[in-house]
Amino acid sequence: MKCTVCGVDCSTCKEFKQTCEGCSQIEGRVFWASYMELDTCPMYQCCVHEKHLEHCGQCSELPCEIYFETRDPEMREEQHLAGIKRRVDVLRDL
Repeated sequence: MKCTVCGVDCSTCKEFKQTCEGCSQIEGRVFWASYMELDTCPMYQCCVHEKHLEHCGQCSELPCEIYFETRDPEMREEQHLAGIKRRVDVLRDL
């Protein structure tokens, strides 16, 4: 599993190896950030650039508001919350 700073398994993303090599390699400049009028994923920005952490699992605020606010609009609420739980579990095991 290739895990991002926020706990997402890159291999589950349809863009992985197509247009993206993973957050660490592209320094959080994910394709969907532009839909939020941003250059960088807000989780990557907070974790790496602001808090200087290797991943969100090192943050005492995990999961923070950014996790709840950054949601794929095609995903139902229960799917989104389950995804947050999976990612937090992954990060806490690192």
